[in-house]
Amino acid sequence: MAAEILLIDDDKPFLKIVSKILEEQGYATVCASSGRAGLRQALERQPSLVVLDMVMPGLGGLEVCQELKQRTETAGVPILIVTGNDKDGQDAACLDMGADDYVTKPIGARSLLARCRALLRRSGQASASDVALGELRLDYARKTVWLGGRAFEHLTPKEFELLHFLASRSPQPFDRVALYQKVWSAEPPSEGSLKTVEVHVRRVRLKLGLRSDQWLVTIAGRGYAVVEPNRKASAKA
Repeated sequence: MAAEILLIDDDKPFLKIVSKILEEQGYATVCASSGRAGLRQALERQPSLVVLDMVMPGLGGLEVCQELKQRTETAGVPILIVTGNDKDGQDAACLDMGADDYVTKPIGARSLLARCRALLRRSGQASASDVALGELRLDYARKTVWLGGRAFEHLTPKEFELLHFLASRSPQPFDRVALYQKVWSAEPPSEGSLKTVEVHVRRVRLKLGLRSDQWLVTIAGRGYAVVEPNRKASAKA
């Protein structure tokens, strides 16, 4: 069965062109010309991938992305942001909100296909599951963290993904570049983007009530790791 890609963009000529490119490669496509229509289609169909414009009348791309990533039924659907309005810091905002990739128009057919294939491949291979580590448990489907018998349900999608990535590889440490590449699925374009990792680590600690030497620890010169109390971080980098 062909992977279904939902295209959400108010630029109808762009929808037509991209739909043709994808269908020629064997993908099934569904088009929506507004944010609200796209959100409705995504919730009804739960596509394999969403290609989402940023600026649309009414419900914008950022709001659609946030809503999809907060819904249990669509949280795992990869989202590729394609926009012609590349404001400074907008890429970081989109990735923080849960988008899996971000690219600006104009984009060539080969580049678009490569990005779509990469996201579909990652989502198909990823068998995200619950993580249990001592008193720490991550419920992937519900995006809930349990620690010391208490439930924490208010982490953003990227905060949860960051913690899940590290917890599932505990006690191995990862530096900011590796975390940005793995969790945000993008090359870090600037020091500002790497600061995003630090901000997310601080937010996770704050929401879970952790010090920097508890569970989500900082390892000098090596990055961050999830480490059970009384256990040392892995020597592997």
